[in-house]
Amino acid sequence: MTINKSLAWSLAALGGMAAVLTISSVTSADSAATRVFTLTPSTHGNPEGVASDGRGGVFFVGATGDGTIYRGTLGNPGVAEFIPGATGKSAVGLKIARGRLYVAGGATGNLVVYDLASRRQVAAFATGAGGFLNDIAVTASGDVFVTDSFRPTLWHVTGAQVRAGSGTPEAISVAPEIVYQAGAFNLNGIVALGDRSLVVVQSSNGALFRIDLDRAGRQIQQVAADPVVGGDGMLLDRGRLVVVQGAPAQLTILELDRRASRATVVAHITDPTLRGPSTVARDRDRLLVVNADFATSTAPFTLSGIARPGGDGDDGDDDGGDGDD
Repeated sequence: MTINKSLAWSLAALGGMAAVLTISSVTSADSAATRVFTLTPSTHGNPEGVASDGRGGVFFVGATGDGTIYRGTLGNPGVAEFIPGATGKSAVGLKIARGRLYVAGGATGNLVVYDLASRRQVAAFATGAGGFLNDIAVTASGDVFVTDSFRPTLWHVTGAQVRAGSGTPEAISVAPEIVYQAGAFNLNGIVALGDRSLVVVQSSNGALFRIDLDRAGRQIQQVAADPVVGGDGMLLDRGRLVVVQGAPAQLTILELDRRASRATVVAHITDPTLRGPSTVARDRDRLLVVNADFATSTAPFTLSGIARPGGDGDDGDDDGGDGDD
């Protein structure tokens, strides 16, 4: 994901490398069952993030150009402006937890939090210049973790800081275990396995990593898996990891073992409505995939509501519906 043309071409090139992967199985979504949701108006830059609580039929989409937040429902093909953006803002990764919307601001280096009931900004956290805050995980205890694609750092904000509305984020180094590539998007999608365990994907090489945090520090190990090159937003759904890839445009489904030390690709989902997808969220019987389309930036921008494999049952669901990341 990105907010400028040169980085968009870089990501497109990374995604193109994914075409060389060995595909265990490919499933084309039933295009007749796919719902297309259109951002109206599509005038705030490419969409990137999407968030939902997974069950209410309501979802939110962020625009990279000025941080505008859109609101949509499963029953309406139009997705309307909800929280206005402003010059100098950007909305990349999104996450919903406890009635709050968490927004990673990409190159702005800022994490902001909105109260959805009032639409007011209730917290803000700055990480400084030079990074790219990309995707977010919020744990059951309220702690927030944000990936940085340009700096080898995982940012941590506590639930107490969110409630206070401000504070200094903790910078957790991911070096030397995760080697960052200059000029490329590195850590991107993130999901929480528990309060102190996370899985992240490195877009540039498709590697997955498990990060465990405790009072003694942190442990990072690479997950044994085929690379998901260009991997972007992620979602945990029924114990399976759903990873979005932009080119080829698809969702890659991986089965994690009990320790999340190994992952096996079990399927790819494709759909003709996908256009440079960036991330995914779950809402009821739909996987909501953002068509960021950084390669062509063709308006109007859309989301693809792909029928969720297995329907609307919640057995084994463990990520609350949010992706983005």
